[in-house]
Amino acid sequence: MMHYWTFLAILISHFGFSQCENIDKLKLGGTYLSKTNNYIPFEVKYKDSIYHDSVSYPNDMYEIKKYSDFIISKAEDYIVMRANRSFYNKLKLYGVEVNYPESNRIKNYDDQSLYELSNFEVTYWIIYTYENDKFRYAFGLEFNKDGKMISENKFPDYAKNKNFENFINPCNALQLVENKKRFKNKKVDFIELAYLDERNSFCWLIQEKLEIEKLGISKYSLDMYYINANSNKLETIKKKKGSVIACGI
Repeated sequence: MMHYWTFLAILISHFGFSQCENIDKLKLGGTYLSKTNNYIPFEVKYKDSIYHDSVSYPNDMYEIKKYSDFIISKAEDYIVMRANRSFYNKLKLYGVEVNYPESNRIKNYDDQSLYELSNFEVTYWIIYTYENDKFRYAFGLEFNKDGKMISENKFPDYAKNKNFENFINPCNALQLVENKKRFKNKKVDFIELAYLDERNSFCWLIQEKLEIEKLGISKYSLDMYYINANSNKLETIKKKKGSVIACGI
């Protein structure tokens, strides 16, 4: 009987650890946003697949295969070198956007001459989704036509942080923030996985919820808490500022 109660206690404890207030605010981290506004989107298309909604319907990557195979292989090399093979194997290719110079404004995706990419000074914005224990993070990397990565880092350097994929439970991060004096009487807007390059670490980003107190135009300043996803340490608090218009009915 003692063994039964021990097992039950462990089960209850684990359930309590994995569930907490505001965990329903957990959302996809990162972004699928484009790098520029002058691009042609491509994705790998499979028979009977359901494509994500898009105003500009993505083209079949097969149409630029002689270019995309080279660039994607260079992206793989970079990711494996900076992180490791295990991290790369958790990635799903979301799409590739070919960015054209402003002197070549894109007006028609059906213009086949645009697919002869060697004729243009293009760059490639390769978008991935990282999944780890049901946590998801989207990011893009930009490569020039020679296959050199030219954008900022979006994930940790394994050589300097070998535990970067060992995430603490986001409930711990929420509790840490909610116990802060400066968070008193405030609410959580969302929590998501983010990357903080100056710490070479993934973080749980927790943003304060905007409370609109009056009609009309109001300025706001919200706290964004970055909690180290490996150590549960508060790394930094950044400010998100802007204006909002509230209208009555």
